[in-house]
Amino acid sequence: MKKYILSIYICFAAIVLFGCKKNIDNNIRPFNDKADKELLSTLDGLATATNGNYSLMVTQAAGDTQYDVTWFNLSELKGNNILSVTQAYPQTRNDSYIYNNSPSQGVTAPFWRMSYRIIFGTNKVIDAISEGQGAAYDQLKGENYFLRAMAYFNLARVYGRPYYQDNAVSLAVPISLNSLVDKNYQPKRNTVKEVYAQIISDLEKAATLMTISKTNNYASKEVAWALLSRVYLYMGGTPAAPQNEYNTKSVEYADKVIASNKYTLLQGTAYSTSFAVDSRTNKEAIFSFRHDDANGNKINEFLMLRDVFGNPYQGEYAASPDYMAILNQNSSDLRKSFITVETDKRITLTDKSRNSINKFNFQQLSAPGGFDFSTQTRSGTPYLRIAEMYLNKAEALAKLNNNTDALIALNLVRTRSTAPEWTTASLATAGMTVFQAVLNERRLELAWEGHSSYDNFRNGLPVVRNYTDYFYTSPLTIQATDKRVVYPLPPSEILLNNNLDQNPL
Repeated sequence: MKKYILSIYICFAAIVLFGCKKNIDNNIRPFNDKADKELLSTLDGLATATNGNYSLMVTQAAGDTQYDVTWFNLSELKGNNILSVTQAYPQTRNDSYIYNNSPSQGVTAPFWRMSYRIIFGTNKVIDAISEGQGAAYDQLKGENYFLRAMAYFNLARVYGRPYYQDNAVSLAVPISLNSLVDKNYQPKRNTVKEVYAQIISDLEKAATLMTISKTNNYASKEVAWALLSRVYLYMGGTPAAPQNEYNTKSVEYADKVIASNKYTLLQGTAYSTSFAVDSRTNKEAIFSFRHDDANGNKINEFLMLRDVFGNPYQGEYAASPDYMAILNQNSSDLRKSFITVETDKRITLTDKSRNSINKFNFQQLSAPGGFDFSTQTRSGTPYLRIAEMYLNKAEALAKLNNNTDALIALNLVRTRSTAPEWTTASLATAGMTVFQAVLNERRLELAWEGHSSYDNFRNGLPVVRNYTDYFYTSPLTIQATDKRVVYPLPPSEILLNNNLDQNPL
């Protein structure tokens, strides 16, 4: 770890000294060519450095792929909303899906490195700003607190056990809060409980510091509240053993975001086309990773079928039959707009139709040289949406045995998709509890946004694929206690830091 920390310092210095030519847009740019101390000594320099930290979420760095692509791979591909229609190549594209968790062939190493680049970059800015210098300075410090919390939350989910397991004392990741480290810096892994406590502390601090309203590809106090609602939901225990204190906090922060009136549950066509617009104009988006021509959204490469010179190209995953069965329960459900039915010649079955996912298919980019082989797009990567706040609230209330209010929050999301509302009577007829209805709705509404497997595992439920695919000739079940729920730490990091204990392999 010590060599790694030093390497990211060198990386930071290199970015500062030599710059990065890829811009995110006119408002988000990586670090410029000013020296480190000079850059962090002025408001403009601190803004530039902060924008550089945002840019790490959507740009490649030191040979590592984009942060949001590795996050999509590690989170969504473990769930049951995805169907493998063909062999993915290279193995990094299917390692998560098949629960192989390869320390060398998966994307665990680049995700770790990109996460700690973000953390180190935010530490630099946080350390450089003294509180009370003014609203603009406090805003930037708050944004970096948020980015650090987000990075740690995602790390804790990838490398740490669900919060309810082992009383949260199992190991997660090292907490590093200081930008000044020496060659002997070899931190141990902190516990899940310790990392979550740091995340909450950072988010609470961020919310108090941020007072300036920006577009949804920047942090704000509402963004911090939204992530706090999610974090507390993850701490809220299972339906059989709920943690009322944390579920109450999840509702509290969801209500704060909703009451801000900054975000809207879109209706009708505005909703069914909401992912086919510039992410900055999406009134549902609380926080979204911004992409442009120089830094396209690569998630679509996993999903979009392309036919080049008569040969199918890329797009290894489609919506699963299990997901489609739930979606098709209501013929008018507007979420069908996020599916495109296509023919895929690679499918070995007689029926070669596939349900392609088009959530990340806004304004496809052309590949260099004029060849339209690229599947990258200008789509934003949604991280927090107002629909999730209603569903967080509904789930937490269900665990608090407040089913009446839980149904109200749930049905606001459900009926705007023109699905029929759930009532106590209709749930009884369907043989479902309010909690089960909420979990189903989360699956429908938040599909392919990084929630899939975590919503099951954090509630002590297995991920079940009731279908066969390219890899599995029989249904797959992964229990929440399975060692494969969490990923191994990158072996290269353990070699550099003897204090890092490996997860069970």
